[in-house]
Amino acid sequence: CLLDHDHAGILGGDTLVEGLVSSEKMKDNVHKVIFISDIAGVFTSDPKINTGARLIRSLKVDVTTGEVTIDDNDDGDGGDDDNVAEKMHVSGSSHAHDVTGGLKAKLGAAVTAVQCGKEVVIAKCCSTSAEKFVQGDYSSAEEGTLISKKL
Repeated sequence: CLLDHDHAGILGGDTLVEGLVSSEKMKDNVHKVIFISDIAGVFTSDPKINTGARLIRSLKVDVTTGEVTIDDNDDGDGGDDDNVAEKMHVSGSSHAHDVTGGLKAKLGAAVTAVQCGKEVVIAKCCSTSAEKFVQGDYSSAEEGTLISKKL
């Protein structure tokens, strides 16, 4: 919660991350950002509503424009969608209990972090993949979404 003399408001972790990675005083102390969520990363649609939603393992950010694209180069299925990049279209949370902006706010903060040169991951709370990301082991994590700079 954020309080001032006349108002109070909710300040989510996404907003805090954005402030930390772009702060002149703090940015050199932040090396990577790991968002812990109730789902295993970024999906093609809401997995709580659509059982056919697919986990997106890699997103790329154009650091100049902030545009986020889906990078399916590493999905490993050998399908026709390999080497496809498509623009992300993200909406706010579809859940009434989420007052902090959901995925849209999280990706906004992730874009800022990547533009500031930070590694970003979204992973599920209490998962072995989240533990691996915290330890710096990105290659053996079985789920989660890595968000990085588009080359």
